[in-house]
Amino acid sequence: MRGRLGSIAAAITVLVLVVLLFVSAPTTWRATLWGRPKSPVIGHGPYTGRPDPLPWNPPSPKNGMEGDAAVRLIIKVKLENEDTSWIQKLEPTWRNEVVDIKSMYSHAHPKAHRPDKGRVANAYLRWIIENYNHLPETMVFLPPKDAFEQDPLDLRSTIPKLQIPFIQTSGYANLHCPTQKSRTTCNNKVLEPIKPSYELRTLEAKIPDVWREWFGNRTEVPDRIATVLGAQFAVSRAQVQNRGVEEYLKIWTWLNKTIMDDDSSGLVFEYMWHIVFGKEAIFCPERERCQCELYGRCEDL
Repeated sequence: MRGRLGSIAAAITVLVLVVLLFVSAPTTWRATLWGRPKSPVIGHGPYTGRPDPLPWNPPSPKNGMEGDAAVRLIIKVKLENEDTSWIQKLEPTWRNEVVDIKSMYSHAHPKAHRPDKGRVANAYLRWIIENYNHLPETMVFLPPKDAFEQDPLDLRSTIPKLQIPFIQTSGYANLHCPTQKSRTTCNNKVLEPIKPSYELRTLEAKIPDVWREWFGNRTEVPDRIATVLGAQFAVSRAQVQNRGVEEYLKIWTWLNKTIMDDDSSGLVFEYMWHIVFGKEAIFCPERERCQCELYGRCEDL
């Protein structure tokens, strides 16, 4: 009997020690042992590598910049070890500015493969704010090279064909004209912020709050938002300056304070860059017209 009681007491002691060890263990150990809660979308989860507290260094417009602003400028965001030498070959027609970002977010959440999704928006917005008083006439914004992109542009041959008068007139152009795949994205996979089609489409549910935080209550949240997704676009100086610098700072502040993961926050921007730069909520130009107006390929019209 004593032996049995001793075994029970020993088992209880071991159990108590295990519980105490688990409670006192670092958070990362507990997360590994216990497992993180699953998110409804693969690859979307809370940050695990984000610095705490997050450094707060809001951008502000630079003063006293010397020299004339570039007429045409490529703003290329790059990760470490990415080869951007091809951009130099577009000079002197296109000047360029390369913005380096760190890949510290590349493993920020399970199955992440795009460290630049939300952070490239940070780089774009910071550049716009800092250079707001000295903007080029025409700007092309390019994110880091994405090995997962299914329909990549040949930028070396594409950028020289850009129709600058069209960009100046339109104000904004997504560098991706609709293909069959992206057209489907436009027409069949729209965001419906007011009434999400099913409960797991959490991104749509968050859009109304994002909209009001970015744009205030001056415009109503649209019923539907659609465009060709991506973060490669051209925009004119006049169009950028249709919004005051404080508006871009408000959007930057939202991005840098949101607890939304990079994939999700980046997708918000991919759905809304065209709205930031003055287009209607549904912005899906016809493929043939886009090819003609943006790149001068008008044989199909």
